[in-house]
Amino acid sequence: MVQRLILLPMKKRFFIFFAGSLLSLSACDNGFEELNKDPNAVTADRFNPAYLFTTGQYNTAKGDESTSLNYAEPFVQHMATLSNVGIFDFQGDKYVYHKGNNEAMWKGTFNAISGSSKLIEDVITLSKDKPQYYNLYHMARIWKTVIYHRLTDMYGDLPYFEANQGYYQQIYKPKYDAQKDIYAHMLSELEDATAKLDASQALFTSADIAYGGNIAKWKRFGYSMMLRLGMRMSKVDPAAAESWVKKAIAGGVFTGIDDNLYIKGTDKNGTQEVLTNGQSWVLSVSGRSPGKIAKTFFDYMKSHNDPRLKYTVAVYTDPTNVATKNTNPAVQKGMPNGLDRITLPKDPSYDPNAPGQEHQYSGVNRDVFAKLDGPRMLLTYAEVQLMLAEAAVRGWIPGDAAQFYRNGVTGAMKMLQQYDASATIPDADINAYLTAFPFVGIADKEKAFEQINSEYWVATFLNGYESYANVRRSGYPKLVPVNYPDNETGGTYPHRLRYPDDEPVLNAVNYNATVARQGADNYKTRVWWDKQ
Repeated sequence: MVQRLILLPMKKRFFIFFAGSLLSLSACDNGFEELNKDPNAVTADRFNPAYLFTTGQYNTAKGDESTSLNYAEPFVQHMATLSNVGIFDFQGDKYVYHKGNNEAMWKGTFNAISGSSKLIEDVITLSKDKPQYYNLYHMARIWKTVIYHRLTDMYGDLPYFEANQGYYQQIYKPKYDAQKDIYAHMLSELEDATAKLDASQALFTSADIAYGGNIAKWKRFGYSMMLRLGMRMSKVDPAAAESWVKKAIAGGVFTGIDDNLYIKGTDKNGTQEVLTNGQSWVLSVSGRSPGKIAKTFFDYMKSHNDPRLKYTVAVYTDPTNVATKNTNPAVQKGMPNGLDRITLPKDPSYDPNAPGQEHQYSGVNRDVFAKLDGPRMLLTYAEVQLMLAEAAVRGWIPGDAAQFYRNGVTGAMKMLQQYDASATIPDADINAYLTAFPFVGIADKEKAFEQINSEYWVATFLNGYESYANVRRSGYPKLVPVNYPDNETGGTYPHRLRYPDDEPVLNAVNYNATVARQGADNYKTRVWWDKQ
């Protein structure tokens, strides 16, 4: 038989060859797919979320310092400046608006890549229902409350339940949640997550830069956060506040300064700014000239002969030269809030013959409070004890309010040694202070509240967010507002910051809804718990 070759058109021949090739590949692709996988690729099932947790913790104390220092600290008159609306530092001194510093905390928290809330949300998502990350999951839930309670206290209503869900749920315009609902959820999260921490599970010692995986300390931290949030509601919902305070105490709160929650910088020389304490960087490097100790704060401490004062302040007649540091008590003085370089020479506190001119006023003692590898305090034993003192005065808890008060003052003074060993205050000095200024008692509750919360104000120096929140909540100390031209409040005390300028554009529907619910987007609108 003669075989005949059948020639097909080129297109058909190519199609038959390609189809045959596919059949051939399908018959022998065992292992081909695996061969083409990158063995070094990081996928969700192989990635350890503990790596994100470390950065999330660190970024909670880094990147928002311009909001804390420029607004919260001068709002509570810890700090003062001569700068006005046209100069970019410490705008809270005069209640003037600066876009960058007003928005820094919000932007840093919600940054799509490095934001603390985004990183912690990723940890929660990636560790949920995975036994090997049991404690990490609950630690991240607790840490989330640290991030969001500060944010909502500064701005009010904000994206919470739908925040950071662009990747997971394709929510790109999250709704703003009412602060009341945010607080309710944060408290329930603290209750559940803190109770479930288990020292028999993996501890994540190296990933946790706050407590090194110490579950006992984490539990005390979680319940101390519950105490803080519970006390925040003391005026807006006293019954709920009392209930949460009691739960916190039953769980077990901080027992000493070794429980203090803080994050430290790691680069003491400032070679890499990103690894330094951000607040210290501003106070000792980038913004060392403008910021001074406010007269209100200085005079309170001086009038009480407070042993902390000599470690807190120093005059730098040339702030760019550390050699001009002077700690002589005779030359220390606070700068009045609300002055500028034109009005300063007319103020009685100004000495035209003093060296340093405007720098004749005390600044922060950088060797104690502005070390580049120093701690940034987030929650302390002193605060806890002073909150317990107030709760006892209110009759919410058993115990001696006077003893809680003494514990709080002692803890606040002992805490300075955690900033620097040179600031260790002797027990004799602490006892002398408490003898000279004993607890006023509970017969006059308002006097007791004023004394307790004035000490809270001193104890939260450079923890601006907490100090500002507690001044608004308690009403103490009674600060005299400033009325500088072009200020945002008409000379009344500010109660929040504005939302970022791009929110009405990028998230208009939800922004408008929250403004309609909460009130005008300005510094005068009060947040939910801030009641007169």
